[in-house]
Amino acid sequence: MKLLLDQAAKLSSSEITRIAQLFMQPDCQPQQPPPYLHVWFNETGRLLLYMISCILGFSTSEFVDETVLVLLSMFALGQPPVVQYDYATFIADKIHEQFMNLERERVFKYTSYIYHLLLYYQPDSFPVFLKKWDAKGKRRSIIFWSSICHHVYYSPYTYCEFIDLFIYPTSSLLVSTPLPRLTDEMQKILQLSKSYSIGHWYFYQNHTVIRIYGCELAPYRLPKYVPMRLFALEYFRQFGNSDMIHFYGKSKKAQLKIRHQLRPIYFQ
Repeated sequence: MKLLLDQAAKLSSSEITRIAQLFMQPDCQPQQPPPYLHVWFNETGRLLLYMISCILGFSTSEFVDETVLVLLSMFALGQPPVVQYDYATFIADKIHEQFMNLERERVFKYTSYIYHLLLYYQPDSFPVFLKKWDAKGKRRSIIFWSSICHHVYYSPYTYCEFIDLFIYPTSSLLVSTPLPRLTDEMQKILQLSKSYSIGHWYFYQNHTVIRIYGCELAPYRLPKYVPMRLFALEYFRQFGNSDMIHFYGKSKKAQLKIRHQLRPIYFQ
């Protein structure tokens, strides 16, 4: 955007006149500097203004300023644009730039963009069925490549399969080393040290289970590779049950004593 603003400041009056002759109505030729009303433009000009405003993220194309005119200047009637933009790379770079400026927890709001970009650029990295072409042999939109990325009445993937076949490969592509089934942070939450631990984990062939000592609820089968959010939900579900049954109304000293008593019982 800074580059666009710099070019807008250098836009000459002769270039504005050329744009007006091509894309503005004959009786609406400008007699003053921008901005201009979009109703002054001809049909082709209004279509281009609408497209440019959408690309720039403007909520309306009612007023046409220098930044819009700069992009409009690359068009000529009956000819391809003078400047060619790689919009896919541009959008990917902009999304990456936004991620780098976001707080850690806010990145979760944009995970769908990451999924679609990785699926588009590295489809061979995912062991899921992708239907890139329609019945006529035309390339489909990325959101329709697999039911794993959009809502359908019937999905061939369970939630655990979605995590293991898609989320885990996606996360692994973003780091240099393969991710563990249970991260170090999760393990430290369950077992802070050898002398103090509140739970344990079990790795099965196709799923993972965590147990909080003292919880009397049956544990849920988590995906083979456990996301932090899912781990947190299961952790608090079991921890709340254990706390309510064994520690409600007890002093801190009594709670520590009970925890040491429960650990060998539930670890057997």
